[in-house]
Amino acid sequence: MRRLLFTLLIALIGMSDILAGDRSTSRGVVTPMDDSSSNVIDIVFGGEPGTRFVATLKIHRENGVEKHELAETVPSEHRYRGEALEASVRQLTEGDLTVEVRKGGNVSRSSSRGENSQLSLQIR
Repeated sequence: MRRLLFTLLIALIGMSDILAGDRSTSRGVVTPMDDSSSNVIDIVFGGEPGTRFVATLKIHRENGVEKHELAETVPSEHRYRGEALEASVRQLTEGDLTVEVRKGGNVSRSSSRGENSQLSLQIR
């Protein structure tokens, strides 16, 4: 019984993100989403594998702004649905870090190579 309740709880937590419109994933795996929508926003963290970073993402939607905090290593990809995205990224280790944000036909890119470098990107 306990195992069933635990499994159900995990499933409900996962579904809450989907119902909220969040399709973010990490470690290079992107959840399939209809790419024809102009509200699909992709953010790709590339560069030297293993480079560590933290990021604050603000996804602007019709009903407000949703904030996501990431602490990951390169490579990593995320996909969201929204009107716009603001990203603030801080590199934690030495190495090459590239950040690319895509929405519709628009692309915003930035890169760094030093520890504690700060990147900011926006796309609408």
